[in-house]
Amino acid sequence: MADDKAAQLCSLCQARLGDSNWYPFKVVHCGTDEEEEHELLIDEEDKKLNDLNKDFVSEVYEVGCTSLKELNECNPSGRYVVEELCNFKENHKASLKEAITLLLKMLPN
Repeated sequence: MADDKAAQLCSLCQARLGDSNWYPFKVVHCGTDEEEEHELLIDEEDKKLNDLNKDFVSEVYEVGCTSLKELNECNPSGRYVVEELCNFKENHKASLKEAITLLLKMLPN
């Protein structure tokens, strides 16, 4: 029963995050007047994000925000999942060097 509920919640979150018509970001000017620099931030006043925060525990909200940022970085036009290598021990995207080093360690002697 708990597994079913978790699967439903994951599907709901994935559907919300994958909706390319939903744009819960705001552009903030962060440069000087001469330099036109902008930063894309999560709009914390967005209704769907606030619903996510109300409907689920705060960890789900945080994961949702992180997922949105990552999906938007990788594929802002469609926001569909793009596979990436990750270094979970150091909590960052794995470099090609890290991936090759890991693969070489996995080879039999």
